[in-house]
Amino acid sequence: MNLLMAMFLIMAIGYFLGYLDIFGVKFGASAILITSLVFGHFGTKVPPILGNVGLVLFLAPIGLMAGPTFVNNIKKNGIKFLAIAIITCIIGGASIVLAVKLFNIPLELSMGLGAGALTSTAMLGTVTSLTPSSLPGVGYGIAYAFGVLGVVLLVQILPKVMGVDRDEENNKLTVPESKNAVENLKKKFLDFEPHGLFGVAVAIALGSLLGSLKLPVGDKVVVSLGAGGGSIIMGIVLGHFGHIGPVNFTYAKGNMQMIRDLGLAFFLMRAGTNAGAGFVEVVSQYGITLFFAGVMITLASSVLSYLMAYYVFKLPLFGALGTTTGSMTSAPALGALLEVTKDDRVSSYYAATQPIATIFLVFMPQIIWLFFGPR
Repeated sequence: MNLLMAMFLIMAIGYFLGYLDIFGVKFGASAILITSLVFGHFGTKVPPILGNVGLVLFLAPIGLMAGPTFVNNIKKNGIKFLAIAIITCIIGGASIVLAVKLFNIPLELSMGLGAGALTSTAMLGTVTSLTPSSLPGVGYGIAYAFGVLGVVLLVQILPKVMGVDRDEENNKLTVPESKNAVENLKKKFLDFEPHGLFGVAVAIALGSLLGSLKLPVGDKVVVSLGAGGGSIIMGIVLGHFGHIGPVNFTYAKGNMQMIRDLGLAFFLMRAGTNAGAGFVEVVSQYGITLFFAGVMITLASSVLSYLMAYYVFKLPLFGALGTTTGSMTSAPALGALLEVTKDDRVSSYYAATQPIATIFLVFMPQIIWLFFGPR
């Protein structure tokens, strides 16, 4: 089977499976990940660039859509977002150390599991800089699939278990748009093309430049937002101001959603085929306990993050779940939440938390290594 055929077959099967109602849960676009795992196991290889392109195509529109309400949301909930991101990282770090003790596995392997369970490529980069071992990559591959699916299931199942009314919960997400956004509606600006692709391209280009900047911290750790983190930030900036001079950067949500969903499909396809390639072999070699260790890290971090957001900081349900997906840096989980809520305002909660969490997840392995690494 040629690659082009395989890619779009994965998408078609994934969307079909995602539409099916399984015990009240629909996987939506996340079913592309499950389909990709199977194809990856049987030899389908999707090039890494497709995953990179998919990630920025997903996050740049999220930033553009979140931009008009982002600043007001930060003013209202900024301290809460910071606290939730820090708490999630602390829980994740504690779970990594606990996994070493409970499952008697090397620290390098456990930190790789943590990076996969928290779906953080930036964290994996830090871990691999601390040790020449290949174990972090192995752990990442094992834990990543459930790291995605675990949070996807959380945002799908929890609203059903709580029996909430979707429209009522969406009304609680009300965040005033910025003055720029309100004033821009009264003006006419120059559109280079009608569908928002120009704005997405500018956000990704500037975001990739921002994400390429590296800040050395200590001897081994380098802090970087990466292209994904940079793209969502530049999307937020452009969306907040709405225009640069006479050039428009305010677009119809329907256009942004189409680009966003295509990006998510590409990202999941690459992640799934990559994880599926050696999934069975790795589990056979290291045992099923590694999978359970990854599940423990994912569930502990996501569930406790949600509980803090909802019950301690009193964020609305969908806002708490959006913040949880951001603190877990899980773009696929945000995609699932958007399918549940049918409301793009949850993106603002993700966008406010994800860059903060990314930075802390880069630092966390260094701290763990300092206290628990080899002497």
